Amino acid sequence: MAVMLAGCCLVMGEAQAFSVSYDQKITKGRQVIDGKMAVKDDLFRMEAIIEGQRTVTIRNREGTYTVMPDQGIAMKIGVLPPSQEPVQGGNEYLGDLRQRGATLVGSETVNGYACDMYRYTDPQTGETTVWVWKEKQFPVKIVMNGLDGQSTVELSNIRLNASIPDADFQLPPGVQVMDMGSMMQMQ
Repeated sequence: MAVMLAGCCLVMGEAQAFSVSYDQKITKGRQVIDGKMAVKDDLFRMEAIIEGQRTVTIRNREGTYTVMPDQGIAMKIGVLPPSQEPVQGGNEYLGDLRQRGATLVGSETVNGYACDMYRYTDPQTGETTVWVWKEKQFPVKIVMNGLDGQSTVELSNIRLNASIPDADFQLPPGVQVMDMGSMMQMQ
């Protein structure tokens, strides 16, 4: 059974321009998913190989889709759970941690980034520890200890204010789109 994880989210409601690209490694139990993420304001694109299959998750102005390019299909999906969202709102990340009641619990270097460690408890993801890059105030590692076990998201090759073309958030031409939300309502 595939576990679809696209990253971890702390979304802000601010209307400021924000873009970032990064590589990510998501570990949940024995499953490890390596992917590439691009975020531009409320849009995102995540590419990964899951169980040997290339998968692209795209959120654009029309909705959120899981695309299987090799099969030529895309599934329109509903709202993603927080553990499957990308990191967003990097300019206000520490403010969001404060709103969540996070406390500073230490400092460590992760993947070459000098980080402060914060911990808080979230009703959906459980106890969460975040390593925040001191220089840029952006997360580089997130560990969530929820009811379904531990999930770890590690970011590398972080490029803040990355130039990401709008075309990256469009579905590939010719894919057949299935609306999973409508299909679930029919049952």
